[in-house]
Amino acid sequence: MGLPGLDEPKMMTDVVKELQGVVSLPLQIDSSDPAAIEAGLRYYNGKAIVNSVNGKQEVLDHILPVVKKYGAAVVGLTMDETGIPQTAGQRIAIAERILNAALSYGIPREDVFIDCLTLTVSAQQEQAAETLKAVRYVREVLGLHTVLGVSNISFGLPDRQRITESFLVQAMCCGLDLPIINPNQKQMMDAVATYKVLSGEDTDSAAYIARFTGGETAAPAAAPASAVMDLDTAISRGLKEECARLTEGLLQTEDAMDIINHRLIPALDRVGDRYERGEIFLPQLINAANASCEAFEVIKKHILSRGGGSISKGKIILATVEGDIHDIGKNIVKVVLENYGYQVIDLGRDVPVQTVVDAAIQYDVYLIGLSALMTTTVASMAATIKALRASGHPCKIMVGGAVLTPEYAAEIGADFYSRDAKQSADIARQVLG
Repeated sequence: MGLPGLDEPKMMTDVVKELQGVVSLPLQIDSSDPAAIEAGLRYYNGKAIVNSVNGKQEVLDHILPVVKKYGAAVVGLTMDETGIPQTAGQRIAIAERILNAALSYGIPREDVFIDCLTLTVSAQQEQAAETLKAVRYVREVLGLHTVLGVSNISFGLPDRQRITESFLVQAMCCGLDLPIINPNQKQMMDAVATYKVLSGEDTDSAAYIARFTGGETAAPAAAPASAVMDLDTAISRGLKEECARLTEGLLQTEDAMDIINHRLIPALDRVGDRYERGEIFLPQLINAANASCEAFEVIKKHILSRGGGSISKGKIILATVEGDIHDIGKNIVKVVLENYGYQVIDLGRDVPVQTVVDAAIQYDVYLIGLSALMTTTVASMAATIKALRASGHPCKIMVGGAVLTPEYAAEIGADFYSRDAKQSADIARQVLG
């Protein structure tokens, strides 16, 4: 609003009013004139950002009272009357000066955003590292939000976006959380989406999956109030609370094992088929399995409340073999077997051969279930079976997993091949009664 000849405070007021009529996002009011800043804040509905203050005491004294008066946030530039410092330490000192001044005026720490300033590497190559050092300190030690005009880094260079994108990722790793970038540049927004997966901000990679597939997200989403929810849908969408609630309702009219065999397991099979076809991805698969576990837990408590678990029918060891970290299938088998009244000793995943042998002997277990999902780990399954036989312990062994077949199970010396959780229960009944 600061063009020569304009009444800047009036123009600021007019533009703020107009913008708020069409834009719902917060506005950042940018002016060196305190009167124009105050005019904009006075007519702003909500919490604005003021850009900016710096380390000059007179600027701090003029702008910060206005920021406090209207409850705004403020950007602090790490420069002062001497210009832009050349070292991270000098910029950090100015950041601390700005923060202390803001706190003295009663502006909360979370409303102070520090810009550590981006200088172009085409002229001052060493400054990129200094900026990143300052960003890391401001974010990790001072605990403030950080701002950077990211594209400044590549000014004067060919193919600027390569430099800009790389700098953006490095800066976010150092704690930059308010980058100034062009949201219409797909590569830049792709970089942000990718970073948020790696940093853990994008839970279950939900936004990433939606961005790059155009499909449903991995994060559980509540169903519309008007929607009719069934157990199959709740599992496919990873809705834990819904799964538990629906299962409790079904138990009023259906047998517990019928719910497992005719509802839960088929629902998980359908989710697995979609995963195999590439329609959904691992986070969605895991969410579905976790949701189904809530249903299994309700069923388990239901059976126990009716005395179903008061007498153990025998002990069973379950383990995912060494080298394999997949345990969703094993966990489902565990719940089903426990619901049938068996005591399950779950050794977990990636279990060394000798650990299985030692547990079988220690707990005197006569049925052992081994799981493998990867083709590279079936050799570990064969080695585990061989070691169990060599130990002389008189146990039966059932195996299962996506990579196994009945023929291969027999080839590696297993007594039983189990295609699903229900068959595991049938095998347990055959061996242990």
